[in-house]
Amino acid sequence: MLNSGMLQNIAPEAIVAPLITADYDIVDLGILLEDLGYAGDLYALTRPLPRAELVIREVGAACPRLTVRLLEIG
Repeated sequence: MLNSGMLQNIAPEAIVAPLITADYDIVDLGILLEDLGYAGDLYALTRPLPRAELVIREVGAACPRLTVRLLEIG
């Protein structure tokens, strides 16, 4: 459903998505977003993690044009 036309039309300042779903994880989404030309903030929703900085580092390494942050809820 996500495409470059949608991103250009909406021009989001940030994108919020679950860290993991049955269909994709945040790295998959980040790579897709970069491929579509997005280079903004990507927030991953998750329960509190014991080593959140490792997740941020991993996603950031896979998606260097994105600013990755976690939104820990629950």
